[in-house]
Amino acid sequence: MNGKVHPNTPTFVVKEGENVKTTFVNRSLTEHPMHLHGHHMTVLKKNGKAVQTPWMTDTLNVLPGETYEVAFIADNPGMWMDHCHNLDHAATGMILHLMYDHVQPSYEVGTKSGNLPE
Repeated sequence: MNGKVHPNTPTFVVKEGENVKTTFVNRSLTEHPMHLHGHHMTVLKKNGKAVQTPWMTDTLNVLPGETYEVAFIADNPGMWMDHCHNLDHAATGMILHLMYDHVQPSYEVGTKSGNLPE
């Protein structure tokens, strides 16, 4: 994600009430169902062209070579995971965290903290 593998992906920090736009770009040879916890995304563009009917989702299947522009309202304070829902991909680091600017995480990333992902 953003050229990095978790835990080296930077945390995506938002402000409560902010309208957030982001883009998913799949440069791989496999599909990636991208899942954002705690929010619903509105799909705005596919491959650079506005979609005729924007739709809301919490998971967007991005096929090889596809690009999607999505937006969401930062209306659910916390620290949330955004990851590939092919859990083998997530387990190997296709994860980033979305965090609100006034929220402090209650855990540490990594095995030394006792957090052992499934």
